[in-house]
Amino acid sequence: MANIVTMPKLSDTMTEGVVSKWLLKEGEKVKRGQPIVEIETDKANMEYESSTSGILLKILVADSEKSALQAPIAVIGKEGENWEDALKLLNSASKKEDSAKIKEAPKEEKPKEPQDTHSAISDIDERVKVSPLAKKIAKDRGLDLKSIIGSGPNGRIIIRDLEGKDSQTQSSVSYSGKEEESRKIPLSSMRKVIAKRLTQSMQESPHFYLKIGLDITKLLKWRKEFLTRIPKEDKFSINDIIMFLTARALKKHPEINSSWREDHILEYRDVHMCLAVALDSGLVTPVIRHCDKLSLLEIARESKRLVELSKNNKLSPKDFTGGTFTISNLGMNGIEDFTAIINPPQAAILAVGATKEEVVLDGEELRNVQRMRVTLSCDHRVVDGAVGSYFLKTLKSYFEDPYKVIFML
Repeated sequence: MANIVTMPKLSDTMTEGVVSKWLLKEGEKVKRGQPIVEIETDKANMEYESSTSGILLKILVADSEKSALQAPIAVIGKEGENWEDALKLLNSASKKEDSAKIKEAPKEEKPKEPQDTHSAISDIDERVKVSPLAKKIAKDRGLDLKSIIGSGPNGRIIIRDLEGKDSQTQSSVSYSGKEEESRKIPLSSMRKVIAKRLTQSMQESPHFYLKIGLDITKLLKWRKEFLTRIPKEDKFSINDIIMFLTARALKKHPEINSSWREDHILEYRDVHMCLAVALDSGLVTPVIRHCDKLSLLEIARESKRLVELSKNNKLSPKDFTGGTFTISNLGMNGIEDFTAIINPPQAAILAVGATKEEVVLDGEELRNVQRMRVTLSCDHRVVDGAVGSYFLKTLKSYFEDPYKVIFML
């Protein structure tokens, strides 16, 4: 009997998935463990491997189409095998399971209101003929679905059938004598979850912010000299140093490396550092595990690996789960000072700005220093102001005394 490939749950917060791209075509051979499809989750695009060998008999959910978790997306079986039989068997098993659940329901439970049969049939028919995402996009563009021939399963209209139908221009409005165009951009799974989680963070976590300037003149000089003594492949960035030092400061102040729970505060034993990576589709935060135990060069290697995986949509679930603290660095983009929203369920996040040259009075002399500004966003349910300030004081001492850095290596 053929095997049904269902939409997998690839992250703890995933509620639905999108088939980003099929890596094989119908009729091609599949080996067990072979990547067959790219799935867009709320975290990243990930390749999904087949759990069986055979022939890709049927693709049920086309590229760019959404699917509920555990819903069928493809059928793999022997050459010439009837893929529809496998689906019928699955549907039959589902009906039996539903019937069993109904029989097991408590007797006192009131029966649900009878549904309008005609309406239910219409809804089902609508889902078969046009995918939810294609339906939404067609509505946004003002397209008549009756005039479009579907190329999906059973003649269903999918996204690719809408290509070329219009330029996605929604409206032209007159403003100060000029014509301006607007367009609606469908939300990716990642963008939806970013919006949901950060809105939740701002609503539930009482944020407060602590800012401090770090004189990193000596540290930059030390880095420049140290890089001349190591191989090019071991080159490390300022951001690698930031993660290295921050992880050790967190070990000294574990109250910052914590999260809020309804009946307790969870203080993490290890520092699993989230590295914010900006992609075209949104922001991902892969995790450098046991950052407090890694050397600077080990952090640099792991950081490069995770950034490369992020940009190529190759992150696995273990690469972006379990983080305890996040660093967001916009300094490389010239942003001097900013505040970041806490990445739930963590209790704090460090926002790192650009380094600027400043003139300061040192005793009776003026001297130039390289100053970097950082902002610690704290969840006040977990972190008090004094606790946050002690952490930043430790961080400042680490950055401004390169001998401490050398000692930690």
